[in-house]
Amino acid sequence: DNKLQNNQSKKEFTFENIIEIEKKKKVEVIALGGLCEIGKNTWAIKCEDEIVIIDAGLGFPSDNILGSTVLLPDLTYLIENKEKIKAMIITHGHEDHIGGVPNMLKNFEIPIIYGPPLAIGLLENKLKEFPNAHRANIKRFEPRETVKVGSMAFTFFRNNHSIPDSFGLIIQTPAGKIIHSGDFK
Repeated sequence: DNKLQNNQSKKEFTFENIIEIEKKKKVEVIALGGLCEIGKNTWAIKCEDEIVIIDAGLGFPSDNILGSTVLLPDLTYLIENKEKIKAMIITHGHEDHIGGVPNMLKNFEIPIIYGPPLAIGLLENKLKEFPNAHRANIKRFEPRETVKVGSMAFTFFRNNHSIPDSFGLIIQTPAGKIIHSGDFK
């Protein structure tokens, strides 16, 4: 009886298509950091005139890079398209995924930042050190929750990583679905 009660309390995973496919829509997946390198994980998903940023990390220099303590991704594309930015999604709380958020918020506004509770707690603490950065509406998401941002929708699924509260994303766009695994072990 107790086993049955525990199984009934578990939330069923249901995935709903909430974005209609429109063959003429164009979606771009843009790596601003984290591609073929460790650190600086920053991606942009662009659909028409909307951009959603996934993660905003920093990197740590090797011994042959003198005078730097951190490395940041090139934000030129985001700065040039700042009016198109609708949201940011954080997959987990490691520095190579949240460490660059304050730098972004010094350069442009991000209307809303979604992230798991642990990552958001770490981010909010980090942002206290940057009083001159733009403020963003910050929202914690739950596993299996879907949020709609403009013409895209993001469903958050748990994955296994070296930090708790780590997620991947099912991204629904008018051009089809994209799976972003997040970091995993």
